[in-house]
Amino acid sequence: MNTRALTSHPTDAIVLKHSSGSTTRRWTNRLPLLGAIACLLTAAPNQVRSAQNDPQTPVAALVGVLDQTGDPVFQRDILKGMTDAFQGVRQVPMPAGWEPVAARLGRSSNAEVRALTQSLSLTFGSQRALRELRTSLADASEPLSARRLALESLLRIRDAGLAPTLQELLASPDLRREALRALAAYDDPATPNSILAVYGGLSGTERREALNTLCSRVLFAKPLLKAVGDGTVPPRDLAADLIRQLRNLKNEELDTALVKVWGVARDSSEDKQKEIARYKQVFRAGGSTPGDAARGRGVFARTCAQCHTLFGTGGRVGPDLTGSNRGDLDYILQNMVDPNAVIPNEYRTSTVETKDDRVITGIIGRQDARSVTVSTAAEMMTLPRDEIAIIRSSEISMMPEGLLDNLKEQEVRDLIYYLSRPGQAPLIASADTLDLFFNRVDLTNWDATEGLWKVENGELVGLTATGLRQNDWIKSQMEFGDFRLVCSVKLQPNTGNSGIQFRSAVLPTGEVKGYQADVGAGWWGKLYEEHGRAILWDQSGEAAVKEGDWNVYEIVAVGNRILTAINGRRCVDLNDPEGAARGIIALQLHAGAGMEVRYKDFTLELNPQPTLKTLR
Repeated sequence: MNTRALTSHPTDAIVLKHSSGSTTRRWTNRLPLLGAIACLLTAAPNQVRSAQNDPQTPVAALVGVLDQTGDPVFQRDILKGMTDAFQGVRQVPMPAGWEPVAARLGRSSNAEVRALTQSLSLTFGSQRALRELRTSLADASEPLSARRLALESLLRIRDAGLAPTLQELLASPDLRREALRALAAYDDPATPNSILAVYGGLSGTERREALNTLCSRVLFAKPLLKAVGDGTVPPRDLAADLIRQLRNLKNEELDTALVKVWGVARDSSEDKQKEIARYKQVFRAGGSTPGDAARGRGVFARTCAQCHTLFGTGGRVGPDLTGSNRGDLDYILQNMVDPNAVIPNEYRTSTVETKDDRVITGIIGRQDARSVTVSTAAEMMTLPRDEIAIIRSSEISMMPEGLLDNLKEQEVRDLIYYLSRPGQAPLIASADTLDLFFNRVDLTNWDATEGLWKVENGELVGLTATGLRQNDWIKSQMEFGDFRLVCSVKLQPNTGNSGIQFRSAVLPTGEVKGYQADVGAGWWGKLYEEHGRAILWDQSGEAAVKEGDWNVYEIVAVGNRILTAINGRRCVDLNDPEGAARGIIALQLHAGAGMEVRYKDFTLELNPQPTLKTLR
């Protein structure tokens, strides 16, 4: 599109004009607007780079639109479109007129507008924005959502001084996972020892992020394999895809060390047929019910879910397994043991080497003159093309060989049994699965009514504009026994009603039965049994509640004992032998008038002591 300018109209629509001056389209629907802005700026990289001096370029014209409109929602949409367009570009010259517009938008009542403005200022080379974002990231008293956005922004421009801060963030449970992933982008020699120092205390998902980073560079991989040899990192933690990634580094010293901890790769067709026959015997040795589907889902989450979706849950790198021929044992084992036998073109692997010696194994998606998108088992990343040294395509599948080699025989049986089931199994809470409870990005591992629940800025949001005729719940697929849950909840207006179900079960009607820690005027802090005995604890925690603000809710369930607190004030202390011993967690939207409820900052602990940690 040879586009000359964008202009604003009183209706806050946008008009695109060709160089001839003729109007081509007017956007009043905001979803096409975002795509149009991204398409416009992406299609004109040379104009974007000269934006500093020419007010007629698309980016400068968009700044003009931002200057003219006072609608914060419209401002947010334009800022989002600009941010999406600059994916894969480290910096863009500051467009004419940006600084006064940014100063005004930085005072917006809309938090997202303020954050997007600051992030774009950084892309435009603002040193003030750089200092502010560095300070925000390092400040533990800042809201978690603000610190995450600061980290994303600093990573987008690849802030050269970020590695030491990321290493310090390994001590922060809230940002540790993001820091582990981000460290792969920096060839800092202090990184491997910083990660290995905390490795023993990481959760299952965090360990995976740590290993992905440690396998990304020769500089990091050598200390990793020494740690495996010393016993600091268990050899079974090195899954098959990580072994392949290490081999892709093409370093003789590493290859020699790999043989010691992993063994020699088996490549012949005869070997693979023997493996398939062996795993058939392993599976059948389990009898008529060879495995446990719930345990198998945990194995799937650890070994397969990064790439594959099953029953709506999992990654999108590999094929969706839900509709495949999973009931056929030969089919399952053929694809696991010999994934390179038949490879669709869209799942062939490429190896990307960056100019600073990082090696990335994944599937190449969109690519153009300025950037390349790569989907790996851990993430989808957009790399500036001028930072890439070489891209090598291969004739092997993204799915690695040796997937089952590091599993115990019962784990193999459980995984195959789960894969063969016609429906979803519960996800049992364990040390390996606990951080799958809520990923702060989407509703993975949750069941929700479409249109009522969403994730926004790392928060779980329930919203009914016009109200509901009957109660609704978003239900976690994870099942808990004894646990501690701490989270923050905000209810608007306080006349609405919500609640945290726990040790609960889903009824055939889709409703939820079980304990509920109540939220709402007149109900805060009470304990109710939904579809059961009704009120179990009638004393309110209302006095501790901050209306219209975030409130910290703690729930502890150990054996028959139920304890709760709001903002550090004890609410429930009940011994209840009649209550359920395990079940799911669910969040409620109550029938009645329109309302909004937000939940964030979930912290979970398994098998805790029956005490409240948040008491003041």
